[in-house]
Amino acid sequence: MDQPTGTGPQPPAQPPHPTPQPQQPPGQPPQQQPAPQAGPKPPPLGYEFTPPQNENIRRLSSKMKFVGIFYIVAAVLFGTLGVAALFVMPLAGIIYIIAMIPELLIGIWTTKAASSFRMIVDTKGHDIPHLMNAVVSLRKLYTLQYWLLIIALMLIVVSIAVVVVLWMSGMLPMPGGSGTYTLLAQ
Repeated sequence: MDQPTGTGPQPPAQPPHPTPQPQQPPGQPPQQQPAPQAGPKPPPLGYEFTPPQNENIRRLSSKMKFVGIFYIVAAVLFGTLGVAALFVMPLAGIIYIIAMIPELLIGIWTTKAASSFRMIVDTKGHDIPHLMNAVVSLRKLYTLQYWLLIIALMLIVVSIAVVVVLWMSGMLPMPGGSGTYTLLAQ
């Protein structure tokens, strides 16, 4: 034998003669044999939430979808007002258009998260991937809101500092006192 030692039995070699094929009548195309069902097996079903949990997720999804659509409609209105205002008051138009962008993103990400939550309820065995898709959308949403709040807080601090400096320099009248606008009139 030509087998190396210690490797165990080898699979049998190809048969020397091909398997006989059924004869086809002349002039007809050959019949195709069905392909064997080979390939990867479908993955086993994953985690599935309980019916009460699914009901809570369904309710959350429904409310999130409403809020997301509301934000998208509000963004479209802001954008429309912004474009119209560009012809009358360009600065106001620009402000409306800038305000439209976060509104639109919040609406889109909320509806995407709502759809992923709804897929948790509507599908079987794929709850965790759908949950993670929802978490990604919510992370984007709250990252945007986080930075908007940071910017707003910084603007508030700067505004307070400007008011204090102007008040201390006498450019703003003192409450209840004899403040003067003489510096502005000069």
